[in-house]
Amino acid sequence: MTVKVNGRRRTARIVGALAALATVTLAGCGDNTSGSEQTAGGTDSAAPALSGTPIEIGYAASMSGAQASNGLSGKAVAHAWQEYTNAHGGILGHPVDITVTDTKNTVPGATSVVKGFMSDADVDAVFLTDLVAESAMTDTFENTDVAVISANGATNVPWITVPGLFQDVSGAEYAARVFADVAKAAGTEKLGWAVCSEVKNCQENSEKGSAYAETLGIDPVGTQLISATSSDYTAPCLSFAGKGADGIAMYAGYTTGTRFATDCLRQGYSGTFLTANSGFDQSAFGKVSGFKSYGSTEGFPWWADDAAVATYRDAMAKYSPDGAWQSGNATAIWSSFELFKKALEGAKPATIDRATVMDAMYQVKDETLGGLLAQPVTYVKGEPSQPVECSWFLEFDAGDDNPTSIEPAKSGNGATGDLASTCEDSAGS
Repeated sequence: MTVKVNGRRRTARIVGALAALATVTLAGCGDNTSGSEQTAGGTDSAAPALSGTPIEIGYAASMSGAQASNGLSGKAVAHAWQEYTNAHGGILGHPVDITVTDTKNTVPGATSVVKGFMSDADVDAVFLTDLVAESAMTDTFENTDVAVISANGATNVPWITVPGLFQDVSGAEYAARVFADVAKAAGTEKLGWAVCSEVKNCQENSEKGSAYAETLGIDPVGTQLISATSSDYTAPCLSFAGKGADGIAMYAGYTTGTRFATDCLRQGYSGTFLTANSGFDQSAFGKVSGFKSYGSTEGFPWWADDAAVATYRDAMAKYSPDGAWQSGNATAIWSSFELFKKALEGAKPATIDRATVMDAMYQVKDETLGGLLAQPVTYVKGEPSQPVECSWFLEFDAGDDNPTSIEPAKSGNGATGDLASTCEDSAGS
């Protein structure tokens, strides 16, 4: 969709990450919620006049289908970031204008939306959030002349295989291992996997995660497929109980996960639930009586006592008060937008278009955004992104005011306190 503001055609070109995810990057396999093409537009009454031409960002997000919760949360974050940024001087005096379009959580839908943004010369960058589609879109991005930015985490493909794509959060491959790492931190002895049935790599990665868990001394007790459309999860819950599982990795979107956890608790399950990335939302799980969990978030801890995190909380409260913001999916999207902004402010191009955006992204070196990214990020022109294998570990029980951070053996991003991240080589220590 093309939006006209003040008579000027504005279409942003930040190709955002088809991530879902999760969530987990993987854990973004979730539920069906309606969504349609939206514009994250609007202005703040106190915003200063911005003289630069608009920076047009295209955001492809799954606002319907299995990952609807991820895309709808992303739309809310995009709106809040746009409004906050424009109310505080824009980027180098340029206002940002984000067009959010529903990918419908399908490969054809996502491909069509992204190709539309890529063929529109006014679009300066594209963000993508679609767990199902991105791994099948490598050919779509070959030789891209517009920067495509991962809005949250999903599979590493195509992010670490195609130049011009910029990943700054962990993908599903890491998430599969991190489930086992947090299970070890929780003291789990027998680990079951409840994984989304809608996304093929959910099951594939759970099998890899089970193999990794065995190397940590944890006994995998099998995988149960759970569907976002199922009305009852009694059978898989009883299966885990019969196998003595004291930890269940929920490799699914949080709206599915909350219903699954509720059913298992009704059946008498007393163990720990393991979550990762967009599979966890504090507000949603806080309402599940008896819920106890250990988890990992690929986006920065929203509860951290840090000025930049407080800005995020305040912006969401002011501009997207109804948006789901207490999740790694949401904070990962915010930090991706912030990285885009910092890249341009560092490069200071005389004009902002897709070429100068691409150049600016390739000037990012050892960047952590002061602890908002889990590991230092560097992009090298002509080379694909390096995989991110760090995140933040947390413990959360229903009734807690906020999650409790699990301190890493060594900070992966150089930050301290809640923003100190855990990396693959120090997990489980």
